[in-house]
Amino acid sequence: MAVRIEKIVSDALGLAHDGSKAVFVEGALPGELVEYSVREERNGYIAADCTAVIEPSPMRRAPVCPYYGRCGGCSFQIVGEKDSAELKEEIVKDNLRRIAGLKEMPPFDSPVYGSFSGYRHRARFHVDIRSKEWGFLARRSSSIIHAESCPMLTPRLSSLLSDGKKIIDEGRASMFRGEIDRETGIAEVRAFDGDEEVTFSDKSVIMTVDGIRYYVAGDVFFQSNPSLLPPLFDFVRSNAVGTSIMDLYSGVGTFSALFEGSGKTVYAVERDRRCLTLSKKNAPSAHSFASDALSWGRKSGRRADTVIVDPPRTGLGKDTCQLISSWKPERIIYVSCNSVTAARDMQYIDGYRITKARVFDFYPGSGHEESAYLLERI
Repeated sequence: MAVRIEKIVSDALGLAHDGSKAVFVEGALPGELVEYSVREERNGYIAADCTAVIEPSPMRRAPVCPYYGRCGGCSFQIVGEKDSAELKEEIVKDNLRRIAGLKEMPPFDSPVYGSFSGYRHRARFHVDIRSKEWGFLARRSSSIIHAESCPMLTPRLSSLLSDGKKIIDEGRASMFRGEIDRETGIAEVRAFDGDEEVTFSDKSVIMTVDGIRYYVAGDVFFQSNPSLLPPLFDFVRSNAVGTSIMDLYSGVGTFSALFEGSGKTVYAVERDRRCLTLSKKNAPSAHSFASDALSWGRKSGRRADTVIVDPPRTGLGKDTCQLISSWKPERIIYVSCNSVTAARDMQYIDGYRITKARVFDFYPGSGHEESAYLLERI
């Protein structure tokens, strides 16, 4: 079965049509004529894998990893860094048109991208406690791919794969803490590579980004690709106005820390208490609250000139969007790890328009894209 790929959509899937059905083909690029195999068929669409490229795109390149296609970590190593970022910008714009209903695009700064090699400071290794196998989960499977190295990881993280002793030891520790999949016997080992050492679990290390020293641990989220954070910091810092900042979904205080020493009043709201503990170290002058954003917003009665939101992939949701709109801040800075839910949320933020946007390709080699939007009151 052969189809012509019309465009690229979320998760870096190639969209085509076979008769009346939409076909979402993994591993295909816009303009290519490809053959595909059906992975799943439902009413209205087909999920498929590219099995052969009959007419390749000029953008297509060979994957940089020998485990590509078997390892579940990367799904988009078929283009270079610049093409990856530009294609993901098209995905973001397409979602704004289709989902948010924008007829005209706001100005987009050029997308931010970096090297495929050694960019990941955060890793999730997996260990089969019974067989003592270690590595990464295989594609769409709970089996383990044993990898001797990973070109995406920092050298320190990648070196852990060679003999696996530290990964296995940490996997056993996870087992004793009850953090193991009882069905498969597989434990997840989370690691983060800081300035000078790798941390597992809750031990904190220092990660310096753009001159700011962050306390980070393996059991909390911090951006895996810190080399690309400075342009995002510039986007947030330069577009924040007024004397008060509200940082919702503040995590470890990544954005709150940008305003240390500025004299601005910062409210950091994060429901994960472990994250908030680190946030208090990273942004000590911020007023920190352990709560989900919606509950805190309804009860606190606080307002701010600029509201920064960095929600999980599920987005803000209608109720939170409407609550933020009701506060009438001068500006809303929306940082998104899922442009589908971000575009959906834009429909619910009343009285604002997007005046600037930018795409950040923090995860080259994957279908994951991140974006940031400045919304100003109409």
